[in-house]
Amino acid sequence: MNFESCLVVGAGNAGRPVARLLNHEGVNVTISDTKTFDDFTTRRQDRLKIMENEGVTLDLGNKSPDITKYDAVFLAPTIPESAPIRKEIKEHNKVEVTRKTISVIINRILPMDKIGITGSFGKTTTTDMLTNIFKAAGYNVYQCSSMKWNLVSEAIVDDIVKGEYIGADIAILELPHGTLGLMGEIDLKIGVLTNLRPEHLCEFGGSMEKYVERKACILPASQKLIANSQCGDLLTYKREDTVYFNFENDEAVNLDKYTPTYYGFYDDGKYNIRIVNNKETTESEIEIDTIAFYTYENLTAAIAVSREYGISLNDIKKGIGMFTGVGGRMEYLGKFNGVDAYYDASYGDQSVRQALESVKDENLIILYDNVDSTTIRDKAESGRVIGDYANIVIATGYVEITNTLDMDAALDLLNAIENDDVLKIALCTLDEAAELAMKYAKPGDIIVHLGPDASNSYQQAKTRMINGLNEGCKRYGNN
Repeated sequence: MNFESCLVVGAGNAGRPVARLLNHEGVNVTISDTKTFDDFTTRRQDRLKIMENEGVTLDLGNKSPDITKYDAVFLAPTIPESAPIRKEIKEHNKVEVTRKTISVIINRILPMDKIGITGSFGKTTTTDMLTNIFKAAGYNVYQCSSMKWNLVSEAIVDDIVKGEYIGADIAILELPHGTLGLMGEIDLKIGVLTNLRPEHLCEFGGSMEKYVERKACILPASQKLIANSQCGDLLTYKREDTVYFNFENDEAVNLDKYTPTYYGFYDDGKYNIRIVNNKETTESEIEIDTIAFYTYENLTAAIAVSREYGISLNDIKKGIGMFTGVGGRMEYLGKFNGVDAYYDASYGDQSVRQALESVKDENLIILYDNVDSTTIRDKAESGRVIGDYANIVIATGYVEITNTLDMDAALDLLNAIENDDVLKIALCTLDEAAELAMKYAKPGDIIVHLGPDASNSYQQAKTRMINGLNEGCKRYGNN
């Protein structure tokens, strides 16, 4: 480290993990923000308190931090290039902490082989599958995904501070676009692109090109790259040595151009993997307990990574046999007065379709939480899709992660449903929605939760839903 003190400008999703990591490394860190402490949500306040207790100095409510007191400066990505502070850094010859700086630190702390998984959908599930497979093969695995904390970069730093990685001989890391923006130059033994879909574009000015560019950080970071054939034409920069995988679907994917070495398919209702290696083709059936259709694409990715790393097919089968699903991914909550309930974090066009395909022929009651959890998203897109599947939609306005209520978001979603046969209801909270769902539900029906709170606030939102379902059973049990 060529600096002893650092000013972190911005106490948001990038600044917090940077400040905490540098502090852990022995740097004298001050984190500054124009917001006061009270302007942050309760959850963010809790993280700031932890950092302060560990030795980070909080300088909040300061619109003009003095950079001359510090050897180095980290600027949050949200600070524009034209901001005066960027000019000050150059004028005062300060070290600027960058993605490269943070990646070098992570590489030194985690020197073991690292597998990184990015993409639009399936990152968490693929990460969990790989963890089970590598454990079955006898590895001590350090794993980090959004199931620990919705901001994975913050979760990785938290694990580093707590020493969760100690004793591991391999690290399996989910790398969402935010984490790639901060740690996108870490050394990966294998990098994985699960798929590239038009998601999170609101965070990239609506540009699919900018979104793909961020995901493509994983290409130069990886010794070996494994990608869904669907990604091929979207990547402006391609690696000729990419190992492709694909699961059979209805999309117009050019398999001749991006020929998959690993091809998953359904045969007689069972999942099979076809592996083409040195012109030799082998096929094998693999049993997996899942209702979620999108799991098969994730399984194909996990098999590809495992085989390319050298894991035997027997260990792969053993590991997948231990896979019980990922929380918030068509997670079965149980039967409530004869009604099956599932908990899923999907939102947007593609992910919602994939989640609901497995139950599309059933009588569906959809509970849709506020899709604008941390960023503004397209409610109309989600509304149009769920209208193709649902009989009843109950949309809620409460955002668990920010403790805010926005009923306009719920109404926007409901107004976008074009199917006039769908009963549409707007309520404040998920527990209210779940309770009311039991009024309309009949034995044999299915209730599905959709929306980002199942990921961003996994336990809190899940508890609300279960409590609401139980209250609904008591209140409407004799209907």
